[in-house]
Amino acid sequence: MLLIFLFLLAVVNGFSPLSPDLISALDSQIQKVVKCHGLSGLSLTVVRDGETLFHSGYGHSDIISQSPVTPDTLYAIGSVSKQFTSFLLEYYQEQGMIDLVQPLAPQLATANEIFRITAGSENDKINVKDLLSHRTGLPNYMGLEFLGNSTRQQLFQDLFYTEQDSRREYRGSWHYNNWLYVAAARAGEIMSGRTYEQDLQRLVYSNLGMRAGTLSDKEFVGRNKGRIAKPYLYLRGENRFLGDEVWLRSWNPSMTPAGGLLASGKDMALWMNFLLGGGVLNSRRRLVRSQTIDNMFHKLSEYKNWSRPFPNWSSSCVGYGEGWFLFTCPLDHDNPEYSHSGNYYNVHYSKINLYPEHKLGVFYAFSGGRASLNRKLFSVLDVIILDMVLNGNLDPDISSEVDRELESWGCQSNDLPVLQDRQKWQSQHQSIGGVSHQENLNQLPSDTNIKIMKLQSPMDVRPRLTSVHLGVFRHPFLGKAELLYDHKHTPRLVLNDRWTSRIYEVKGNHSEHSGHKKKIDTSEEPLVLHCFFDNIPWLPDHLKDDAQNEMLIEIEPPASPHSKVQKITIKRWISYDMDAVSFTRVKD
Repeated sequence: MLLIFLFLLAVVNGFSPLSPDLISALDSQIQKVVKCHGLSGLSLTVVRDGETLFHSGYGHSDIISQSPVTPDTLYAIGSVSKQFTSFLLEYYQEQGMIDLVQPLAPQLATANEIFRITAGSENDKINVKDLLSHRTGLPNYMGLEFLGNSTRQQLFQDLFYTEQDSRREYRGSWHYNNWLYVAAARAGEIMSGRTYEQDLQRLVYSNLGMRAGTLSDKEFVGRNKGRIAKPYLYLRGENRFLGDEVWLRSWNPSMTPAGGLLASGKDMALWMNFLLGGGVLNSRRRLVRSQTIDNMFHKLSEYKNWSRPFPNWSSSCVGYGEGWFLFTCPLDHDNPEYSHSGNYYNVHYSKINLYPEHKLGVFYAFSGGRASLNRKLFSVLDVIILDMVLNGNLDPDISSEVDRELESWGCQSNDLPVLQDRQKWQSQHQSIGGVSHQENLNQLPSDTNIKIMKLQSPMDVRPRLTSVHLGVFRHPFLGKAELLYDHKHTPRLVLNDRWTSRIYEVKGNHSEHSGHKKKIDTSEEPLVLHCFFDNIPWLPDHLKDDAQNEMLIEIEPPASPHSKVQKITIKRWISYDMDAVSFTRVKD
């Protein structure tokens, strides 16, 4: 049975606190959804007109110690971090340090910095708002940018090497890109003379009274280790512990402005009230002009590709601002809703919703559960919370729709996903990434006859090799890719000496087999390699069960039988068809 910790705070300013009956009804609905989804724990916070209606915690932040989720539990909030970056840039504009509308390159030139994006792009026109609203036309690298170790300055300079997407014009369409938020933050650092982390702490955390931090601050992480919700991945009907170091050490600190913040429900209550109050702190002191806050919610890009599990009640996306999706909300008479979700390596998820007409804000974060259902989970929680908070009850029609949705998840009976018992969790600790080698092997397709290598540690991932078959290749900013055979003669791709994948299928040539091993022959065209990743612990369970958990690689054949392969191209990354990324051969 889930442990529930509900913390109620008095509400003033003309709004009545939620009644005990409403609290009980809302709590019952959330419990049902949490249990059906199989979450290890969830934190929920609702604010209105400068006050906190309630904080609630469901389940555990640490299943082993039975520690409950509380309002102080920290979660990695992923892309919800982007709105903090947008706020800092808007603050810099208010202070006259930078102009977000004027072209960026001439402004940075005054600080002896060069800003340029790939040749052929609109370098003379691009401004900071273009970066913050994903409308430059640059491609989405689908997380590959997180794998390197480049500094923020290097990433800023490496924008020149990005490959323009021929299908998307500058300001012609919305195309999500984490890299652009790093570039925007770096521009702010250059013009302000301070680091992103310094101003995040000085201007936001300190002024608002937030006890939040960043994943790149190892001192903060170490000091608050007991507050951070453990990373759980849902596999085979159970939430598996991945180990504290696996997910914390895999983060590139340079990417913090795009998704590296840690925050609790209490922290996000302060943040939501600050935004809904137009830049006024709890002390009633104004930190920024209301226009500075409003600028973040102006529509800058068109975006309407958003699933709606409940057509009559789910909000409709109408565009994107600066770190915010912009919706109209049917449950609130089509009034505006500002929202963004976050995903940190598929182990921590979060979502924030603001309803400005009511000065109402909702934030929730969770770990574990079935990742394939998360988009639907967001919609279910949004509809339940909004309807009950605004109207004092859950509409019977909505309740029926929610029940039908949960039934489609397989929750129509008492046979719900359960958490592992304490003894099984403790036995998992000795396994790599919390999952045994045999269990990893069982996740592979039946035709993948490859044994799992025993690694020295979760992050010691580069396989021992006997011979390099195709050589070493490099991308200007994504780093190194290496095609090789390991000591078991299994062909593998290794990215930046960290992420290793086994090649389980070779198409386009007549693959030679040595027992169960695949042999790569680059003499014929085309050659496509399908890879399964061994050691990325944050892949959701629904991708581990089928061929979507793969990287698709195309190898450009050599010019002659006696020459070497000069280029490999990644065309798919963990089920995402992406813009091609090419790695060229490093000279021998």
